[in-house]
Amino acid sequence: MVNRVKIEICGSRYNIASQEPEEYVLELGSQLNNQVKELVAANTALSVNDALVLCAMSYLDSYKKAEANADHMRNQLTEYLEDAARARIEVDEARREVERLTRAMEALKHGQEKA
Repeated sequence: MVNRVKIEICGSRYNIASQEPEEYVLELGSQLNNQVKELVAANTALSVNDALVLCAMSYLDSYKKAEANADHMRNQLTEYLEDAARARIEVDEARREVERLTRAMEALKHGQEKA
């Protein structure tokens, strides 16, 4: 389902088609509007378009860093899962060895009792 949402950025109106909820799109528009206004207020030489480009660059930077962090976390998780799988195999092998040794010990005990 596509929602059509009207937002306003520094006096310009935009119609946004999105699958996200209307409230979410409105909040994004509000945040962008506030950031652009802050940039223009802080540096009156900036045009609205300049401020929008700076915001876009900042968002892309954040997005790329978040993607890199997500990739790093996925790699770490994969390593942890592999480590856990190896540990489970080692535990299973150790249990089998304990069972084998327990049986061998019992066999030796029964052999000594008969002698």
